[in-house]
Amino acid sequence: MVRLIFLIPLVCWLLAARPSRARLYIGLALTAILVVQLVVSFQSWALRSCFESVEVLLSFVAGAVLVAGLIREVRSTDTPLARISVGAVPATLYCAALVLGTLWLTLVSSGTLDGPGGNGGKFPPIPPADELGSLPAGLTVLSTSATCSRTNWGPYCEREFAIGSTDGASDAQVADRVVRYLQDVRDLPLPPRGGDGDLKQWETCRLTGWWLDVEDETVAVGLQTSMPEQPATVVTIDVNHQGC
Repeated sequence: MVRLIFLIPLVCWLLAARPSRARLYIGLALTAILVVQLVVSFQSWALRSCFESVEVLLSFVAGAVLVAGLIREVRSTDTPLARISVGAVPATLYCAALVLGTLWLTLVSSGTLDGPGGNGGKFPPIPPADELGSLPAGLTVLSTSATCSRTNWGPYCEREFAIGSTDGASDAQVADRVVRYLQDVRDLPLPPRGGDGDLKQWETCRLTGWWLDVEDETVAVGLQTSMPEQPATVVTIDVNHQGC
């Protein structure tokens, strides 16, 4: 149902414009934008780092095309003002709502305001199961699990990867290979973050995404050798809006 909003610019234009070549061209342009918006909305999983930003930008493009067309109609002496008003009034409301909605989304994305769900807004996207990519030879993902929760600092989603060896490497060697892989191939600085005895940890935090889709992503590698019944090396990817 929310996607019906994408139809507003096209409907406003068809109501306001007189039958002409310009009506056809601008109508085709708005239709093309509508098609792209629908494709983007159904491909959110593939555009995880810029999904909302692209949707909003396309809405602004549609609004700009609509306004340009309406201005042309107003300047034309052939189009009755009453007819233009039928499309211009809802178009004006649409543009105002678009600007105010974008401002609200920007404040929510920055953490200034709470969004849907309260206490930090909506849940961030869950890191996909293939987030680590192809591990080096000798390493394998034994299991993976994901969870989302809410804290006093806002919501978060994380995924854990239990990493094991296929060539008999020790737990310490597995952890070292994982850290070097993430540093060299994925370009993630992973400095040691304390830990002693049976627990060692490497961790980094960075901003991911673009504009309205900016997230704080924490990547941690943990080596726990005190529980032999569990995988010793675990990679945790945590996505949140809590700041690095």
